[in-house]
Amino acid sequence: MKREAHKAVVRGKIISVARKLFLAQGYQKTKMRQIKEAASVEIGTIYHFYRSKEDIFEKIVLEAFFRVLERTSHFAEGNKLLHLACELSWHVHTMAQHAPSAELYLMSYNSPDIAAQLLINQIQRSKTIFGDRFPDRTDEDYKIYAMCARGLMQSISLQAVSGTLTEPDLIVRESIQLVFKIMDTPAEETKNVLEALAKLDIPEKVARVLTTAQK
Repeated sequence: MKREAHKAVVRGKIISVARKLFLAQGYQKTKMRQIKEAASVEIGTIYHFYRSKEDIFEKIVLEAFFRVLERTSHFAEGNKLLHLACELSWHVHTMAQHAPSAELYLMSYNSPDIAAQLLINQIQRSKTIFGDRFPDRTDEDYKIYAMCARGLMQSISLQAVSGTLTEPDLIVRESIQLVFKIMDTPAEETKNVLEALAKLDIPEKVARVLTTAQK
């Protein structure tokens, strides 16, 4: 039991230091040697738990997406549409405020393995949010919706990396309106969600989290 607990600690330490390095200097500039030194482990220990740097990156990305999902759920207070809006806004403002994060987002959407997992997660999220409203929609319907959402986020991450994501608030509003329109959300309900979202000041919340993460 102690041995398993020790393994869990080592795995967690590797992920933790890799995350800090990725956020501080980007994925490409981070070397396995740096992760080894920061985690104070042997290189063989890292490869015992993870196949490659991309494998470490995949774990971090999926963990980060779930963390955003959990964090934004507290703001929405049970409102599924507001939760989706908060989630989208959090991702966009993270990319807009932090260039290394934008690079990580773009890499995750460009990675076949990570993108495939994110697509599965998005399909399930779509069912959770809109399933009660549209019980007749098929899995294929939700897959198409998820693919559209993925393409949208990939385009936004590309803008962020290229330095052309200059109006994140506008991008958030238009993206939410587009997504909600695809899912046949009434205009008045969309308006109410956007008004509620504006009051939450997601950009400021993102800034505080980014500051803490970089310490």
